[in-house]
Amino acid sequence: MALHQMKPNNWKIKETRCSATVSSGKRCKLTVEAGDYLCEHHAMDLPHFVQNPNYVAGLMKARFPKRHHPACDRKGQNDCSCHTFSNGALAVMSLRESFTKSQQLSPLYRRKRRLEHRLKVKKIRAYYNSITEAELWMPKDSGFRQFRFFLWDDKKERMVVRVVKDNFRHKRTLLKWLRKLAPLHVYYTTSAWLNPEGIGPDPKGKHGRSKMKKKGWTLNRYHDTMLYQGLYFDVDYDNADYNEGAHMLMKLSENLDEAIANTEGNLYFDHLKGDELRVFSGGKGFHLVRENWSSTEMNKEAQKEYQEVSASEGGNQAWSKEVKNELISELKELDCELLLDWEVTIDPRRIIRLPGTVHGKTLRVCTITSPDDFKLVNGRWTYNASPPI
Repeated sequence: MALHQMKPNNWKIKETRCSATVSSGKRCKLTVEAGDYLCEHHAMDLPHFVQNPNYVAGLMKARFPKRHHPACDRKGQNDCSCHTFSNGALAVMSLRESFTKSQQLSPLYRRKRRLEHRLKVKKIRAYYNSITEAELWMPKDSGFRQFRFFLWDDKKERMVVRVVKDNFRHKRTLLKWLRKLAPLHVYYTTSAWLNPEGIGPDPKGKHGRSKMKKKGWTLNRYHDTMLYQGLYFDVDYDNADYNEGAHMLMKLSENLDEAIANTEGNLYFDHLKGDELRVFSGGKGFHLVRENWSSTEMNKEAQKEYQEVSASEGGNQAWSKEVKNELISELKELDCELLLDWEVTIDPRRIIRLPGTVHGKTLRVCTITSPDDFKLVNGRWTYNASPPI
């Protein structure tokens, strides 16, 4: 592959825009000087590695300095006690990353990626045209949930997120949009909201106010009123495959049952009784859902007392976080080896994959499982996954 294929036109004689793409799939907005095609933050392809391997290794060390334990919840902050990568390991990681970056900048790779996504969209559209409403599933109070569709934009060559301005109270509405958009991924909010189509950023967050101002939204309460949040667990944390996820799912389910049995009268577990959904994501992970559980249906006196003594008026959202943090602490005491993305359980603004829709990477359907789908083999649970569409 010729190096000039990876560089923009006239890059040697004038400033050009960085050729790299960021995590969202959009192109980097930074400008680079004449004679280069990647900014200082993305100069990690093979030519840059050959020119200055120490610089590329330095970038890798700044971003991924530690070999985190799977249960570590400080991966983004790196202020934990996990072991740091050695210089040799960083050098190997940098070389591997340089090959990946060079591949992504290749026109041949971009063409292959476009063709793959076109084929996926074609298969997904055909699947949604072949099913009926009976094969879909809707969450409780679906009219108060936001549904997000992740679509492949062939012109922009990246995934785009679309929030449809429609009320999804019925399966026929969902099926209509699935057939029209043929999304690669479909998610819904784990919380019910007063204004599901216009959920704003957390106004108490780091950049909440500036994001609200950018959207032109001035009524914080209108865009920030959570009605309640259900109980969701995302079992998709460093799983090698879906059988590993299945084993972790069953461990979680057993611990929840044990917590209910052993903590009768406990504020946080009294409302865990009820139907349990075990959902296969279609990828490597699973979701455990207690739909009938609601943070606002718990002990009203305890909720009122918490809000009175709380330093900030967070309403239902603050109370829900308080409950979930206590619940997670109880579960970790029962089994410290539970490896889950706990933020999905805690954060009121999290989204989760919708059962009945296609997983765009594997082309398997996200499915509500039955007990017969799981089998205990040599002391470990396995899962019988359906083939891709």
